[in-house]
Amino acid sequence: MTAAPGMWSEEHDRLIALGPRRTLWENNSVYRFESTVMSVLGRFLTRMFRKQSQQHLEDFKAFAENGTDVRGSAR
Repeated sequence: MTAAPGMWSEEHDRLIALGPRRTLWENNSVYRFESTVMSVLGRFLTRMFRKQSQQHLEDFKAFAENGTDVRGSAR
């Protein structure tokens, strides 16, 4: 769980083996906003949240498949 002023988020990930070289990654992310202002702002930031989740997926895939370390790299 991650918290920031006016909001919190929770993420659940599950890796499911589909075969010897295939894995399904299920991701469920929940964002909660504690104020009306943050709730309205959150609606405008939905695309950013999805883009960040996609980047995390791609980073993990690069690590799992190639051993690429993306920690500390500029984005």
